[in-house]
Formats: sequence, C-alpha cells, structure tokens
Amino acid sequence: MGRLTLIFCSLIGANFIILASGNDEAVVQTKLGALKGTHSTATGKDTIIYSYLGVPFAKPPVGPLRLAPPQPAEAWEGVRDATKQPYMCMQDVQLFGDILEKFCIIVEFPDVSEDCLYLNIYTPSKPGELAKLPVMFFIHGGGLSFGSASLTDGQVLAAYQNVVVVVIQYRLGLLGFFSTGDEHAPGNYGLLDQVAALQWVQENIHSFGGDPGLVTIFGESAGGVSVSLQILSPLSTGLYRYAIAESGTAAMEAIMTTNPLPAAQTVANVSGCNWSSTKTIVDCIMKLTKEDLLRIGKTNEILTAVTMDGHFLPKSVEELLQNKEFNKVPLITGVTDDECGYSLPNFIAPPGWIDGMGREEVLSSIPFLFSDVGEKWVHELVANEYLGTTDDRIKIRDAFREMSGDLMFNIPTRKVAKHHKDSGAPVYMYEFQHSFNGYQKKLPSFVGSDHGSELYFVFGYCFLSGHVKIAGGFTEEENELCRIMMAYWGNFARTGSPNGPGLTPWPEHGAEAEYLGIGLEQKPGKNLKGKHYKFITETIPQMRREKKNEPVVHTKLGSLKGEYMTARGKDIVIHSYLGVPFAKPPVGHLRLAPPQPAEAWEGVREATKQPYMCIQNRQEFIYICGNLSISLEVPEVSEDCLYLNIYTPAKPKENANLPVMVWIHGGGLSLGSASAYDGSVLSAYENVVVVLIQYRLGLLGFFSTGDEHAPGNYGLLDQVAALQWVQENIHSFGGDPGSVTIFGESAGGISVSLLLLSPLSAGLFHRAIAESGCALMNGVVKDPLPIAQQVANVSGCDISSTQIMAECVRNLPTEQVVMLSQQYRMMHFVLTEDKHFLPKPVEKLLQNQEFYKMPLLIGVNNDEFGWLLGNFLGPPGWADGMDIEQFKSIIGFFVHDPLVIQLLADEYLGSSVDQIKIRDSYREIMGDIAFNIPALKLTKFHKAAGVPVYLYQFQHRPSLHQNSKPSFVQSDHADELPIVFGSCFANSHIKLNAPCTVEEKELCRTMMAYWGNFARTGSPNGPGLTPWPEYGEEAEYLGIGLEQKPGKNLKAERYAFMTEKLPELIRSAQEKQEHLEL
Repeated sequence: MGRLTLIFCSLIGANFIILASGNDEAVVQTKLGALKGTHSTATGKDTIIYSYLGVPFAKPPVGPLRLAPPQPAEAWEGVRDATKQPYMCMQDVQLFGDILEKFCIIVEFPDVSEDCLYLNIYTPSKPGELAKLPVMFFIHGGGLSFGSASLTDGQVLAAYQNVVVVVIQYRLGLLGFFSTGDEHAPGNYGLLDQVAALQWVQENIHSFGGDPGLVTIFGESAGGVSVSLQILSPLSTGLYRYAIAESGTAAMEAIMTTNPLPAAQTVANVSGCNWSSTKTIVDCIMKLTKEDLLRIGKTNEILTAVTMDGHFLPKSVEELLQNKEFNKVPLITGVTDDECGYSLPNFIAPPGWIDGMGREEVLSSIPFLFSDVGEKWVHELVANEYLGTTDDRIKIRDAFREMSGDLMFNIPTRKVAKHHKDSGAPVYMYEFQHSFNGYQKKLPSFVGSDHGSELYFVFGYCFLSGHVKIAGGFTEEENELCRIMMAYWGNFARTGSPNGPGLTPWPEHGAEAEYLGIGLEQKPGKNLKGKHYKFITETIPQMRREKKNEPVVHTKLGSLKGEYMTARGKDIVIHSYLGVPFAKPPVGHLRLAPPQPAEAWEGVREATKQPYMCIQNRQEFIYICGNLSISLEVPEVSEDCLYLNIYTPAKPKENANLPVMVWIHGGGLSLGSASAYDGSVLSAYENVVVVLIQYRLGLLGFFSTGDEHAPGNYGLLDQVAALQWVQENIHSFGGDPGSVTIFGESAGGISVSLLLLSPLSAGLFHRAIAESGCALMNGVVKDPLPIAQQVANVSGCDISSTQIMAECVRNLPTEQVVMLSQQYRMMHFVLTEDKHFLPKPVEKLLQNQEFYKMPLLIGVNNDEFGWLLGNFLGPPGWADGMDIEQFKSIIGFFVHDPLVIQLLADEYLGSSVDQIKIRDSYREIMGDIAFNIPALKLTKFHKAAGVPVYLYQFQHRPSLHQNSKPSFVQSDHADELPIVFGSCFANSHIKLNAPCTVEEKELCRTMMAYWGNFARTGSPNGPGLTPWPEYGEEAEYLGIGLEQKPGKNLKAERYAFMTEKLPELIRSAQEKQEHLEL
C-alpha cells in the first residue's frame, strides 16, 4: 500500500498536521500475539483512532466450559485480524433488532454464537506508543439478556477525550446467569466474564497506550448494575480505579434473586429436561443445542437474574452496602428523567398501556418491581403514594411510569449513592433530562428522557463516522451536549471528578443529596425524587418493621389474627379482624331465643375471612348488589352468623381510645351482611374504629307469636349483644367504649332508632345516626301473629296454639328455613312490642320522651323510591309511566282506607292524568310515606327532648349508576352508602362497577368528615366543612351533594299536609259520614 498522507493546509500560515501514516497496517503486539486493526477519524476531530475488534479475552465458553467460569484466552501465532465485529453472545436477535430500530440505530450486527467472549478497543495511541492514557471500560446493557460490543462505537469518545475505550461482551441469558443455587450451577457467569475482561485489560492494555492503573468501568442499565456489582465483588478488587453506573445499580431488586432454583426448574421443564435433581438439570442443559438455546431464549417464562453465589457475590447486596464492604472508589451514578417513559413499559405494562391504565393493572405490576410479593398491603401503599385517589386512566398511566422508574432506577440509585457517600468515597449524581430529537419523534408526546437516552451523548454519537449509524440528524445544541457529556465522563476518567474548564460545576453528592441536571442546559439540584425516596426508604421499612407479622390482638375470649389493609389517599395501615364471634351460634335450642354470650377459644383464631351471612335469599342479595353497582364475593348463608368485622387504625396493644362507629346494615330485616360493607376507608380517613355487625334476619330474626313462646325481635337482641361485646372488648382494638356511635341505613336506621327506645341498650352507645329509616316508619311494628300463622301453615305446622307453632318452627330443617327466606321478601317479618326490647308502642315512648337523650344525626335521600324500592313495589313497566289506578293500588299497601287513598291521590296528583307525572308522584309519595315524614316526625320528638339533632337530605346521584338507572332517578335509596364508607378510596373485596369522579371523591371526604366529627364530638361540624346547622325552630337541615347547602323546612308542605291537613280532612269526612248516617 502506497504512502498515504492526509494534510490540512491552513490558508493562514503553513501549518501541517500529519494525522496518519499508513505505511503499515495498525498492528499492535500483546502478550498473547499480534493484532491487526483499522484506523479512522471522528467527525469534528482530526485525531486518528485505532480500532481492534473481536479481541479474545477468554477461551470460547463451549463444551465443558458452558456454565463454567471463563478461562484465560490462549495465545495465537502470527497476526490476528481484528477488523471485524465479533459474534454476539446467544440472544433473541429479532428482539434486539427491533429495539435498535426504535432507538434510531442502524447497524449490521453479527450472528450469535456461544463463542462470544471478545472485546473491542478504540485508542488514539499509535501502535508501540506508551501513552499511558486513561482507560474507559464499557459494559453494555440489555437486561442481562441481549446486547453486544458491536452496538457501541467507542471511537468518538476516544478521539474527543484522548482515552482508550474498551467495549466488552459477556455471556447473556441462560448461558450467562442460569443457576441452580448450588455447586452444580452457581450462576453469575456473565459477571465472571466481566472480571476476566478486566483482568485481561490489566495485563494487556498498555500495549494499546492505556494505563492499567487508570481504568474506569462504566455501563448503562444492566451494564450499570454490573458496574455496581463489580464494586461489591471481591473478585474485581484492584482491577479499576473509578466507576460510572448509568441507569442501573446493584440495589435494583428486580434483577436480583435469592432463590434461582424455580427459574432453573422452569428452564428444565421448557427444555424437556428431567428436573428431579439439580445435577440432572445441569447435565441436561449442558447438552442443549444452539437451536434449543435460541428457542428457550425466546420464552417469556425465563427470567434472567443475578444470584448470591458466595463467590462473585459473597453476601446479599443489601448486607454488603450496609456494612460498607465494597471498593470505595469515586463514583458517578445517575438516571434519566423518564426511565420508564416508553421502551421498558412495552415489556412490563399490559397491552394498550399507552392509551391508559387501570389501578388493578398497576397493582399487578408492583410485585415485579418491588420485593415481598406476598405483602399486598405494601403494594397498595406504594400504589397509593403514586396514584393517590385518581381513577383517570391517563393519570394512572403516567403515575405507573413514574413509579416504575422510581422503583427500578431512581430510588436504587439514590440508595447506592448514599451508601458510597457514607463510606467516604466521592459521589457525583446526575439526572439526564434530554431526548435525542430523532428518537423523540418516534415517541408519544408524553415521554421525557427515556431509558438509555444519555448513551447517544456519552459516546458522542453526534459525531459518528463508523459502522454505527443514527437515523436523523442532531441539532447544534445536541452536538454541544455531546461535547459536554463526553467532557464530564472523560474528566472523571482522568481525575475522579467530572469537573473541568468551561463546564457547569457538578456538585459532589453530599448531605443535601446534590446532583446535576444534564440537558441542553446543566442545572445543579438537590434531593432528587426526595418525597418518593423518603417514602420508599423510610416510611415503608418503618411500617414493615412495625408489621413484621400479621396483627394479633388479645381479647377477653381469646386471641385474633387479622390482616393489614390500606385506603387510597392515606398512607396509614388499617388492621382488620373479620368474623369475630359476639354470641354463641343461635342454632338448636338457641333458635328463636335471645343470643347467648360467645364462648372463649384457645390459641389464635383466624380472623381474615368474611363470616357466613345470616339466612336470607342469597340470590336476591346478589341482585340488589348489582342494582347498587357493586361487585363482591358473597359468602354462603348459615344459621351460625352472629359475627362482626372490626377495622381499626390502632396497633395491637395500643391504648388509642379512638371513637367507635358500630354499623347496622339495612335490607328490610330480611337481607344484608357485614361483608357487604368495608369499614377500612372510614377508619383510615377519620381515625376511628369501625365495627360492622350481623344479626338474625327474616324468620329466624323476627318470627313471633306475640307471646312468651316466641316473643320475637331476636335480630334486635343480637344487636344489643353485639353492643355489649363492644363495651367489653373494643379497648383491645384501640377503641373507646365510652365513645360509641351507632349508625345504620334503611332497616339499619330503623334499628338505630329502636335502640334509642329500648331499655336494654342503656349505656351501650353515646351518639346515633339513622340514615333513610326510623322507628316511626309505617308498618314496622305490628301484631305478628297473622304472619306467624301464615308461615306455620305454609311450613306444615299445626297452628292450633302459639306454643305448637313456635316449637314447630324452631325445629324446621335449615333447608326449609332457607326456602322460606326465598318466599318471603323484605319487611315481611315485623317487629313486635315484646315488653322486653320494646316495652311500649313506639309513638308512646316518643311522646313520653322515654328514650336516650343523646346527639342524633338523621336524614333521607331526595328520591328514596327512585328506583331500587320503586322496582320492589311498582307494577311491571312502571318506569315508563303509571295510571291512577296503579298509583292507588300501590298506596293501598300502606293505607287501607279508600277515603285516605283518594285524599292522598288528590294531594299528589291533582287532576293530572299524565302517566309520567303519575310515575313521578308515585316516587314522591312513597318516599314521603315510608321515609321523609317519619324521619321529620322523629326529628321533632328528639329536638323537643332538648338533644342536638342534625337533619340532612342527600342530593347526589352517584355517577356509577349512569348506565344502570333511568335518568329521572335522583338520589335513590342507599345511594349515600358508598359515600359514607368512602368506597371511592377502597382497596377491599368490594368493587364499584365504575370509577368515581373527582367531585365524588371530594364528597366522600366531606361526608366521612361529617360522620367522623359527629362520632368524635356529637357535632358533624369541623374545619373546612360547610357549617351544618343544628335542627331548631326553623327546621334547619343540610343538603348534601357535590355542594353542601343549608336549608330550612324540608318537605314542609307535604309534612303539613300529612300531619295536619290530612288528619283534619279525615276527621271532617268521618263527621260528615256520621251526620249522613244519623
């Protein structure tokens, strides 16, 4: 080859610079033999770079060397050609190519082979020149599963920073990290390959002008993890001087395993290997063909991970870091500002994630990102930290990206930086904040600086002129960023500090967690991702320490083991105890008898499952749940059902003395259960203990002959027994037995109102809330004998005496009782004036003020018969309109006098014959008769007794009913329940069938605050809430909806008609009739 001289002639002066002398090829002598390379230049630099490709640093790891530590490379004779890229280590080439294309990288990459332990060297030093240049040793990323030296061109960095760049390969995937966790396959072969490459550099790099005493190891992603692991490994001591870990550290939990055997068994299974022992597995893997390996490598079930092998990694990463057992070298470490912006979510997020994600999808991904897979409550807290209470799928997607970036990269990086700083080693931390414009154009607009985005600039790809090409051009600002980033990295490789002339000062990571934001502008900052870092590294570990085991609480009757729960929007943990017995099972001779105290038990009772429901029509219960737009697993029914569920923010043994809220469910005294509610959110948001009770229903709860043989009201006696249990035991759960609020809805509201009247509940509670139901509801208390006779007759019982009837019903088979529950619907069985629980008629007790004088919160919804109950009583097709006869017929269920029926029709219908108006009048009158007027009457009685009363009307139609109820329905019966219990924020067994709106979430907070304040103080009022006026002379109340509006004289005209005008009209009509008869 003739003499080639490239001369640059300056028009000013006669400066001649010889860039290359090509008389001889680029041939270098090493200990193992001679290498012939190539030379080239980088755009913008005249420096000649000598490249030596495919240099072997270990024997080919084939045959008996498969799944074995690397062995030193053998010498060769003559001059070895080092001008071609080496084979890539075994990997999925198609996947690798797809990734490169997305990153705008154009490169012809070689075939794959087990024979792949080679490195590429780029040096500005001429052959034979002892330049003693800094050496930058790069470890590629790729999840330990793909990547190669051929992807990375080191010539630009070598030219611009006057350093020797070494790019290595190491075994990947199964061949690099397969492990059985014992001597047969210890694993970590890829990491041992990296050590072998570093040893080769120590012995040979001087031949390429490099200084073996000035080696910087640097890597990105899995390469950053590798760098961080090399710092921890005793095997690499003395093999390098500085380290740079980009977007990956040893603290990444997702890439580590403490038990590699299950993955090894999965590989064996996929491979058709006998996996009866680790030896048979390894023997089989050793015999797999290249085709087998490539096929297995494409299997999604195979996860590549680093293991604690006792050799490369002698202890766990956490232990080595905590004990400062690592090489204390200067360290640069950092992340991009959107690590999980796009490329990685395509691997870990569900299909279609770009268009939005749901909360459950995020929760299902957390075990992959976070350790302790079994700790569901931890995962919920982590999701809560990032998602808050939003249901917006786009916001959830973006929160998922941030959370994934934090858990996989940002927080592990901060942890490692802190451990190194605390050891006294200099640490420089960065956040890369720019995305190459060509790549950015391929990304959705929401993506920031994605994983790997800094590599374009670290290697100066703006100035490439080699085998790697970038689709799209760099801007001048990006060219400058390339120069700056290479300068920082090069300075660090020279001196252990990135700082140098003309660069924005990079602060050392110290007490204020300083870092440098690197982008088109460089901006120093402090405490990167500080809030989330503190939550993950301090708050969560503290909670884990406190909750090392399941919560166990000790009561008078025995110990209970519960479980942990969380609520969206709160970072506290709730302790739940489910299925706690408060009475003996009411079976056998205890059927149709007052409840008996529960018996003690030995050992620790499991309290993590929902109790059986009391006997009821289970299918109707499921139907109603559907009508309420909730989904839940419904327990089976049983006579053994006297249990309660407890939710408390108090730790076991903590004397918190919190207010207690005891919930009594509705369901027409025939349906319902504790499992249909979740008290965790109300408990978390209001710092109260919530108790959900069950009581006998239907025939078993309210059958009565009206005498001593079956006095009835057993369900109400169960409620008293539950309240007695609370008095005796709730302190064990952090509750204050002196501050108990009973609250209930519908039949539960009736129960609350009746408990206020019963002498049996004296001293058992201190405040009361009755929602959409009270003791004055028409037909609640009446003569039970006709119903008892009807049931006995249907059951084949002799009805000749009440004693015979009672005995017969007491002995009915359970199956027959279940069948009867399906036959008799809500409110069929009634309450009775038993002279025990209820000593006198309700009206008389109220008139005589023979009730407990305590604060009362009571209210109704503005469309109580809007749909749920409207369907229960309305004729088929009623929603499309009703006629007058249908209207009158339904009123006849409650009012039997034709005269009264006509008077009511005149009041509510007037002269209208419009079927839609009649339908709407049906909804109004039924709501008035059943709920509004009784509630207003009761309110006046309590107010007259001098106790504080707070009246409300709930006025919001939940958005989850948008598609399940007609548009004319307003706030239907029970619509306040998801709001009172904060269901918008639940992480429990109960799921709403549609997400809450932002406004509804605020309504949840508001309503829980009102209820919680009332439970604490006897007044619903508190900071930040619309003042709720006490009920007084002007019949004040609060309208509760998306806005709270105080009002006066709720339903005043209808109330006046029902309580004053209607009785007068009836008297007048009766007098007229009597006169006519005379």
